[in-house]
Amino acid sequence: MGLFDLPSPIFDQLNKLLSFLPMTLQLIVWACVCGIVSMYLYKIMSAQEAIGRLKAESIAARKALSGYEGTEFSEAIPLAVNVLKLSGTHLMRVTLPAIVSSLPALSLIVWVSNNYGYEAPASGDIIAVSISPDTQLTWNPASSVLAGNPGEYEVTWPEVAEKIEAADQQSTAFSIGTGLAPVIHKPLWWNMLIANPAGYLDEKSTIELVQLELTPHEYLPFGPDWLREWPGLFFIALIAASLAVKVIFKIN
Repeated sequence: MGLFDLPSPIFDQLNKLLSFLPMTLQLIVWACVCGIVSMYLYKIMSAQEAIGRLKAESIAARKALSGYEGTEFSEAIPLAVNVLKLSGTHLMRVTLPAIVSSLPALSLIVWVSNNYGYEAPASGDIIAVSISPDTQLTWNPASSVLAGNPGEYEVTWPEVAEKIEAADQQSTAFSIGTGLAPVIHKPLWWNMLIANPAGYLDEKSTIELVQLELTPHEYLPFGPDWLREWPGLFFIALIAASLAVKVIFKIN
């Protein structure tokens, strides 16, 4: 489990309260929660009065610069420097609170990706599994797998709480059924932050990548894949909720 996966059990429990809703509405609710919580955290972590003064001073400084009608460049330089100084100060004031307030949102986004990204195959469904590079594998149970072209297999999805193991000449390389993700790979540095729910390849394995043909959930009936799948609806609702909170509560 990665650092940003630690709150996942909490989200799992809270999501049970939304189980009566269609998945599309669940996704919208989580996006709104994400936007509201992030904006609230930003509000309480940032110096709102100081930021408000800086914004007003920046507006006045830009008006002074744009309204300058003189011909001396040396007279315009202090006006431009003041604009840049105020803009830089404003940026420094908001950057750290924005980063810190986004961390809980990142944890929620990771959880949403794992839970709303792909349709879980039902027990007995057959999915295509591709191995790179082509490797001779021993499967357990062998009856769950049909071999096709080199490196290509048809795997019968196991029962709940069961798994199918694939071994190469070195060791048990990977398992199918432990989690839902379209790829299985060897652990990377960023997996300390965000884990792969489907697990990892054994470090000693000659296999570099396993690809599972999973069906992504689609929530919108139009647009490219990124818009039809969970990121499109989630981030539209997230931005809308964040802007609404910002306007209603006059957050700087």
